[in-house]
Amino acid sequence: MCTVTIRCGGGSLLLTMNRDERWGRAPEAPPRLVPGGPDRPAWAAPFDGVTGGTWIGVNDRGVAACVLNGYTAADLPLRDRAGVPSRGSIIPRILEDQDGTRPARLRGALDFSAYASFTLVLASVEGGEIVRWRHGDGMTREEIATGWTFLTSSSWSEPEVAAWRRRAFDAWRAAGEPASHGLPLFQVATVDGDEAKAPFMTRDTSATRSVTQVRVETDRRTASLSWWPRPGRGPISPARPGAALDLDLVAANGGLTRLASR
Repeated sequence: MCTVTIRCGGGSLLLTMNRDERWGRAPEAPPRLVPGGPDRPAWAAPFDGVTGGTWIGVNDRGVAACVLNGYTAADLPLRDRAGVPSRGSIIPRILEDQDGTRPARLRGALDFSAYASFTLVLASVEGGEIVRWRHGDGMTREEIATGWTFLTSSSWSEPEVAAWRRRAFDAWRAAGEPASHGLPLFQVATVDGDEAKAPFMTRDTSATRSVTQVRVETDRRTASLSWWPRPGRGPISPARPGAALDLDLVAANGGLTRLASR
């Protein structure tokens, strides 16, 4: 379960993701830089404490990517089956393949057949793409236009949660898109009595474990990644991320990348 908002256009990209996970899953590792090479972008991401993969990241060409779990009946036999790859391995593959010379799109004929279902988001300031892989049904692709885009996932048996969050997102936009320190307040919204449905979700078995935001600004030639790990069942403070990294954007033909902690 996750919730993602995207705003792209006008020389900027803002992608914010709530990661919902089981309480028993290991704590996340703070974001770090993965160095690039002559023909490979550098990128930054937080990392899963179990698999070492990641659910969101940004590279030094201004391309961001994130992955949400998908849910279909065909996924049930894959649970706990040995050899099924982690969906956390998808984002590194994508970020190292994106050179930023065009609106973000899935490049090449990647084989996802071994994976459980997922929704992959690729985005840049010029737009991007939503790739939905459903195990047993195949792949669909949808363009991300400039402006706002909203996505959420919940378990396959709970479509009402997605509808609830969609209404909350529309209400947030109608209210003028309020934010605190650049973090959309929609992402930290919780409602008494509806904690299990809210974007900043709390349940007995799972909860929003972190919020991560990617920001790309072409006029400043920077990409940034901010990460707010949730302290137990409490709220997060938008003014105080657990970690924040800046990368200099570089041209597709290479250049130096600076990583700075904030």
